[in-house]
Amino acid sequence: MTLDGKQLEALVSFVEETLVPQGFSVKTNTKVFNDEGTQIAEFDVEVRGKVGTTDIVWLIECRDRPSQGAAPGSWIEQLVGRRARFGFNKVTAVSTTGFATGVKGFAESQGIELREVEKLTPEDFTDWLVLRDISLITRKTLLHHATILISKDESHERLEELERVLSKHADDVPIFRSISTGEQVLLKNAFLGAVNEAGGLFDDLVSNGSGKKIKLYVNYESDTDHFVVDTEFGEIRVRSIVFYGELSIEQRFIPLTVTSEYRKSKDGAVISKVAQFAPQEILGHEFSLEMHKLEDTGATHVLMRKIKRTC
Repeated sequence: MTLDGKQLEALVSFVEETLVPQGFSVKTNTKVFNDEGTQIAEFDVEVRGKVGTTDIVWLIECRDRPSQGAAPGSWIEQLVGRRARFGFNKVTAVSTTGFATGVKGFAESQGIELREVEKLTPEDFTDWLVLRDISLITRKTLLHHATILISKDESHERLEELERVLSKHADDVPIFRSISTGEQVLLKNAFLGAVNEAGGLFDDLVSNGSGKKIKLYVNYESDTDHFVVDTEFGEIRVRSIVFYGELSIEQRFIPLTVTSEYRKSKDGAVISKVAQFAPQEILGHEFSLEMHKLEDTGATHVLMRKIKRTC
């Protein structure tokens, strides 16, 4: 697996944002429009700040086109024109496929800095990273059904309305509202919260082993922290819920998929090393665990990055 265009921009912007002085800003995918509202440009990474009385406006453009080979001189020519047109006082070109013959000399003569990101093998990182995978342990809750109990003093009319509201909504529609937070809550998430509040319910389970069925009776006695169901007759307070569900523990091993080095083309000086593990879905969104070692500081930064899905 290689770094795609968005990952490349994310890598570069993270490194620069971490290393630039306080007061500098780093933005990605900045769109530029003319007076008629037509987009005329988009900048991959834009760094802005001030050193003394001088404004620094730095453009970093990224190129990840493995099928097209080394970055050509025409790309550098475009960046020279972009620098003049939009008033950048520094431009850097980052390529994942190196640069064609003669490009480095031409770029240097035009004042365009060149950098490269090269895919390496995990063995190249043994002096820094020995991990080849990480263990991900997930505690899973599965709600089969629940019994909702309300005050016995509620009128027959309000009880019928509550039954109507509960019956017409699907499981993926939040029908409870938390009095303390105002948040709309799914029944399955109320179950998860109750399991976490009870504590210790996973202690006798083995990873990837058999799950266990549970019956959990929860009273919501606090006047400032309970659920209500909104109906045409007003809110109806939930006094108790009896949850019937199942608990299990899943363990997966997430492989290391990307090991790359970000460096200057002129002298090969390493800027950073990056290790990325296979993306995983968490609460309906994809995230990747990344580790960045910055050579300038020697520090390793660990982050979870949300992956933007493209159509």
